Parts: sequence; structure tokens; C-alpha cells
Amino acid sequence: MNTTVTSKEIIMNVCRQIVSEKGLASLNMRMVAKECHIALGTLYNYYSDKNELLVATIESVWKDIFHPKTDCRETLPFPDYIAHIFDCVQAGAVQYSNFFTAHSVSIANAKKDEAKDIMERYFEHMKKRMTAALHSDAAVDFTVFSEMFTESDFIDFVLHHMLLLLMEKKENCTILVELIRRVIYRHL
Repeated sequence: MNTTVTSKEIIMNVCRQIVSEKGLASLNMRMVAKECHIALGTLYNYYSDKNELLVATIESVWKDIFHPKTDCRETLPFPDYIAHIFDCVQAGAVQYSNFFTAHSVSIANAKKDEAKDIMERYFEHMKKRMTAALHSDAAVDFTVFSEMFTESDFIDFVLHHMLLLLMEKKENCTILVELIRRVIYRHL
């Protein structure tokens, strides 16, 4: 056993590796302690139970998926930005296969709300970045938006359909990008 003090960051690195290789359902306290080379009791100093560890791991995986290592500039034309985000999230979905559909069933009911809050927080983060990208695209015709079809409605639609394409394991989001182009750019 490793008698040196470890950190939550090291533990989360190990947890993400386990989730990537074996899936979220296989994550347990004993396996994590073993992979971290620490005593099980030491792991309990960081996480009080498996559900707390799972929630922390889910947050860490969401962060890894939605904060990709590749540079994703909000200054790209909006459709290109969406295609790039799709590619980044798709790479994360490949790395953490079945994560989108499996994380909610892996947690006891007491922690499901907390895990759902984490997921929604990352979706809100994505919406804010998408809105910033939309506003930085000088070619967008903002007159397409109205009380009946707001920017917020549009961003929700784009995110929702991007996630559907990812869950359906589509290779690209070409149709979504084309739809975006036809909606937000002035057609003369």
C-alpha cells in the first residue's frame, strides 16, 4: 500500500480511467483504493461512501467531456463552432462509452438528484458558451428571433438535438449544422 498522502485529483484520474476502461457500473471503493495503491480506509477519508465517489466521478467525467483539451474558439462561425463541439463531445463519448445513458442508473436514489444537478450544470455551461458563440458570429441575422422563437429556444433546440445525435451514435452533425445555417443566416 502507498503510505503517502494522495489527493482527490489523483483519485479522480484513477476513477476516470476505470470508467473509460470498464464503465461506470464497475466503479467501486475497493477497486479505486487498489488502483490508487492506498488503503480502503484512506479512500473513506476522501469519500464517505460509494455514492459520494460516484457523484464526484460523474462530475469529473462531465468536466472532462465538456472541457475538451483541444482549443474550441467561440469566435468560429456558429455552425462551425457547433460542429467542433459535437466532435469534442463525441470523442468524450467514445472515451467514456455508454456514459450518457448509464450514469443515472449507477447511483442510489438518494444521490440521483445531485448527479442530475451536475449534468444540468454542464448543460447550462454549454448553453452559455453557445450563446457567446452565436453573438460573436457577425453573419448571424438576429431578426430571425422573436418572442415565439427566442435565442434561448434556439440554443436549447441545438443542444437537445446535438445530444440526441450523440446518443444515437451518429458520426456527424451535418444535418443539424445545415439546419442552423438555414435558420440564422440572411438568405437573399
